[in-house]
Order: sequence, then structure tokens, then C-alpha cells
Amino acid sequence: MVVRSQTKGASSSLVSLSFIWPLRLFMGVTFLYAGFQHLTDPAYFDPSKAGYIGHLISQYAVGSPIHDFLVGTVAANAVSFGWMVAVGEVLVGIATLTGFLFRVAALAGLILNFTFFLSATWNAFPFYFGSDIVFVMGWLTLLLTGPQTKQSIDGVLASRFHSLAWLVAAPMQVRGVVTSEPTQSIAVSIPLAKRANLYPNQVLEVNKAFDRIKQQFVSHRETVTILEFVRALIISLGVDRSDTPRLINGIQAIVDRHGVTE
Repeated sequence: MVVRSQTKGASSSLVSLSFIWPLRLFMGVTFLYAGFQHLTDPAYFDPSKAGYIGHLISQYAVGSPIHDFLVGTVAANAVSFGWMVAVGEVLVGIATLTGFLFRVAALAGLILNFTFFLSATWNAFPFYFGSDIVFVMGWLTLLLTGPQTKQSIDGVLASRFHSLAWLVAAPMQVRGVVTSEPTQSIAVSIPLAKRANLYPNQVLEVNKAFDRIKQQFVSHRETVTILEFVRALIISLGVDRSDTPRLINGIQAIVDRHGVTE
């Protein structure tokens, strides 16, 4: 009797995941809106108004882990920092929406929101009541994924200038098995005892049945191997018990050959 075992070589397909537009739009529009709101607010740069950036910084410094930095450096140059924040928010918003220096903008937005988290929303309890920590995670996601290659200025620049390839992050990839192709057929002969009562027609029918079943599991190597074991055991029912060790050695040879080819 000859038992045949075939190994399968699986090929993989890459599925690109770049559905970051909802997050990209939200972050870009929000920062653009916040920047214009600060620039058009007359109280933001007026020390005589309650909404003056200097007064806000003094409030944020209470209980903040960066209290000394806020009071000693930021508050002393409140107007300058106010302009930096407002203009920075506008630039980050534009860069995010257009995909120009996208990852640089995402890093800048992350740093800015993390600073707000340590100051403006540090005293929010529980922490998820403050929006800045959520924005930090949003910017981190955009920083890691990068812009869509064909939907950003960075993608155009990277395609024309290889030195700017770092601007565009490689798309996230998910590997999945889609097809299987036979590579090599291995034949292992299992000697049968002379007293074995095997009927060729029955053996042929069993082999045909298992071949049909195997077609449903061509991409599952482990399943195919198990099927080969079952096939051998069914056919071996006609083998005398004294011949069992010889049969087991033959099955072991199939397993060894199968493992090497993988």
C-alpha cells in the first residue's frame, strides 16, 4: 500500500488599511477652528480682559506638574506663547488636512495637546473627562500611520523625491492566506503483513473519498496531515495486529517528511 502526502505552499496577500480620514478630518478641522478662534478673540492678547492668555496660564498652573515652567517661563511671555499656540494650531490644522509634513504636524499637535493635558485639563477627574488626553491618542495614531500616500502632498513629494520617502509611512498590513499551491508529492511505502486481508476495490474507494475531502482543506496543512493519518488507519484495518509497529513507523515517516518540507 502506498500512502501519499502532499505539502502545500501558501501565498499571502497584503491588505492595506488606510481608513484614517475621519480622524484626520476631525483633528485638522478642530485645530484649524481653535487657532482662528484664538487669533480673532480680542481678549486673548489683552491683559485687561478676563480671557487674557496670561490669566489662563496662571489658572492652569495651579496643581499642575509643570507649575514652575508655566509660571516662570510661559506666564512671563504670555503674549508670545499665545501667538505661538494660535498660529501653531492653524498650521497644524492645515498640514493635517492637506497632508503636507503630515507626520511633523501630528508630532507638533501631540506635544501641544500633551502640554495642555499637563496644565489645562490636569485637574480633570476622572482623567477621561479632559479632552486633551484623547487628542494625544488621536495624534499618536496619525503619527504612527502617516497620511494616505495618494491623498496627501507628502505622498506626491515622496513619489518624486526618494529622499523624502520618510514623509509617508508604510501602510498597515494584514496578512491572510488566499490560495494554496501544491509543491511536492511525497510517497511513503508501508509494507503490509502477508496475512492482511485487503480488498483493492475498497482501498480505492477510501482513497477517492479522502481525496475529495482533502480538496476542502487544501489551505490547512495541519488538517491535511490529520486526514492522511485517518486515511492510513482506515486502510490499515485490514492489517494484522502484529504488523502495527511497521504501520506506525510508516506514518511517522510521513510526519517527518511533511515537517521537513514546511
